[in-house]
Formats: sequence, structure tokens, C-alpha cells
Amino acid sequence: MHILENNNLIIETKSSGAELTRIYSKKYKKEILWNGYKKYWGRQSPVLFPIVGKLKENKTLIEGEIYNIDQHGFARDMYFDLINKDENTIIYKLTSNEKTREIYPYNFNLFISYTIVEEKVKITWNVQNIDSQDIYFSIGAHPAFNISSPENLSEYYIEFKCRKNVQRINLEGPYYNEIEEVNSLSILKLNPSIFENDAIIYTNIDEISIKSTKEECYININFKDFPLVGIWTPYYKDSNSTAPFISIEPWYGLADSVDSNKIYKNKKYINKLNAGDSFEVSYYIEVK
Repeated sequence: MHILENNNLIIETKSSGAELTRIYSKKYKKEILWNGYKKYWGRQSPVLFPIVGKLKENKTLIEGEIYNIDQHGFARDMYFDLINKDENTIIYKLTSNEKTREIYPYNFNLFISYTIVEEKVKITWNVQNIDSQDIYFSIGAHPAFNISSPENLSEYYIEFKCRKNVQRINLEGPYYNEIEEVNSLSILKLNPSIFENDAIIYTNIDEISIKSTKEECYININFKDFPLVGIWTPYYKDSNSTAPFISIEPWYGLADSVDSNKIYKNKKYINKLNAGDSFEVSYYIEVK
């Protein structure tokens, strides 16, 4: 476990999956990040690579060959090398190897860094194409945030800052189906039943805040210019209840469609990276 600390925050990360495992606010004396209790969900903030969501039958066609990639990809279950740590930043690296090429044929470097600045955590991904050909990939975040009163989920709401032309992408099982235009999106009041069909997915959102009518502090996630965001918590039909966390998931990628032809490079929101080039984006988690 690797720790960064300043006057406002303590964060912890681990080499397994380069996963963020703790955000603690000193000001509010509060654990912000979900603790990974396996009864509900055993992860906390996995990085999704080289797919986001699920492939049809967990199979995809890459460069003429069929590959099996499990939901959300393999990076979250792999050991990353710690390549740098100072007072404010920690950087992890995963390089393609024999094991990854059995699942995903491309050669790449994936760098994941965490930086604390005042009351913010900055998370940066850098994908390098070290192959001799163009590569294709998806990448996404999946941080989960504690909800103090899950039995009173209606006390919580989400505020949005949006770009133009927001769409909602609806799921049919684990795959996307309908895409509908959203005329106005400013506040989403939470209740268990809105998660009955799994994640809520929108395009063209720049920022989300998780707020409560009963608490002073709130969590703000800024992911300006990301194409997609998912909002998720497990839903339990028998009790019409949810887990005690809300996951806000900025994505550069999407699950297969219900009628997918399984061709990887044709996936909606797939990213193409030319040989020798790199892709870098950041998002921010702030306790306010």
C-alpha cells in the first residue's frame, strides 16, 4: 500500500491494478471512498482497460483473431510497477507482456498516476503505443463513494455540468441498446429503482457532484471532455434497496451493443492510437 498525504487528504493506492483504495478527508473526518466490503462489491476504484463494460460472449475480433476479454478488461487484475513516488504524486506502469498478448495482441505501456493538490485528487492515464501498428483501446474509471444513509437514498441527489447534446444510453442486460436525446439535465434525485437496469449512462457530461440534503460536504468529480459517464450502484430487487455507495465512472469506451458484430476496432467510442503516439487524460475527485 502506498500513501500520499497533505493538510486536507490522505489517499492510499496499491500496485495490484494500480487501484485507488482510500480517500480520507481530514477536514470532515470522513472516509470518502468505498471500502471494498465484498458483501456488496469487492473493488473500490478499478481502472478499466482495454475494454469498458462487457463484450458479447466475452469475445472480440482483433486483427483477424478471436480474443476472450472479461468484463472491464484485465488491467484491474494485474500487478503494476511503481515507477515514481514523491510527496504529492505516485506513478504506476503496466507494460504489455506474454500474458496480456494472449488476451489482447497489442504492445502498450499504461501509466496511471495519482496526485494530491489541496482538496483534490488528480488521476491521470497515459497509454503509449509501442507497437509497430495502430492500436485500439478503451479506458475508464470506476471509483465508488460512500453513502452514509443508503436506507434513505432519496436524501441524495446528483448535480450535473453538461455540454450540448446530452444523450442517455440505455442498457439491455449488460449491452447498450437505445440512445435517446436528453433535453435538460441538471439534477438527478436518487432512489433505488433508478438502478434497476444497472448503470445510468450519459454522454457529454463534464462534472458530477454527489450531494445530500443532510450533509455539508459533498464530492465533486470533474472529467471535462470525457465522452461518457456511468452512474452505478448494485440494486437488490427483493428489498428495493442499493449498496451503500454510488459509483461515478468517467469513460473513454462503452460495452458492446446488443447487435454487435464483435469487431473490436468498430466498437462505439473505441480509441485509435497511431504507432509511436500516446494518449493522456485526467479527471479529478474533490471533497468540498
